[in-house]
Amino acid sequence: MLDMMLDSDPTVFGAGEMSTICRHVWPNNEYCSCHERVQDCVLWSKIMADWQAGGVDLAEHARLQRRIEPVVSPARYLGGKSWRQYYDQTLALMRLSAQHAGQPVLLDSSKSPGRGLALARGAQADGLDMRVIHLVRDPRAVAYSMSKPMKVDTAAGVQKKLRAHPVARTALRWNFVNSGADALMRLIPEGHAIRVRYEDLVADPAATLRAIGEAVGLDLADLGNRIAAGEAIAAEHQVAGSRIRMSGPMSLKADMNWQDRMSPSAQRQVERLLGKRMRRYGYS
Repeated sequence: MLDMMLDSDPTVFGAGEMSTICRHVWPNNEYCSCHERVQDCVLWSKIMADWQAGGVDLAEHARLQRRIEPVVSPARYLGGKSWRQYYDQTLALMRLSAQHAGQPVLLDSSKSPGRGLALARGAQADGLDMRVIHLVRDPRAVAYSMSKPMKVDTAAGVQKKLRAHPVARTALRWNFVNSGADALMRLIPEGHAIRVRYEDLVADPAATLRAIGEAVGLDLADLGNRIAAGEAIAAEHQVAGSRIRMSGPMSLKADMNWQDRMSPSAQRQVERLLGKRMRRYGYS
């Protein structure tokens, strides 16, 4: 949802979860949020044609991702040829994406702190202006959402069958991924990274977007006020089309169903496992 909001700014191209392009979006010809198959999308077809014309092998890039992007990655820590190839190819894709979209700021909303860690290393060496937004949500809400299975519905953004995950598994995964995000935040220069809670975003989008704008160097005050007033947001050409991205224009609405529908025992289980990090992020 945040990437859809920021995509509404005329200077920002919200590309979606770019880490998924070579993993499954392009090979499986999944949907772009414009509702065209990605290989038929007027934007992504051109981006990918130019990227591959530069000598990128998509299957090989996906293999590099599997080595470099995990939260714990010896290949990333050691650097070397694999990391350099991954970084150069990823940076080329990002530059082509912004160029074809005609917008100077690229937003990659990949849920992968390992990807951020890999790119931050190169960006610092090359003097590139990389900013980070760490969007976090109450782990009880995440665990409740992941406890519900979903059937495949590619046109609606569900690309594969999703099984129900045990609460403890989701909680531990939440902790692991966010520990990686914390590590990424520490690498970014002061004032160039921000942690945003979903709950604050939906409660006060105007104030939250102003704060994000300060961290990423954009004036988002007017956008925040419009969204707070009920202006609809939509995803134009975002990859890894989720149900929200594929749903069309929508007004901001908080999803707090877990508070009434998640069992007290399941909530307590999450709290026991994650109390320390929850408190650090302001969750009680």
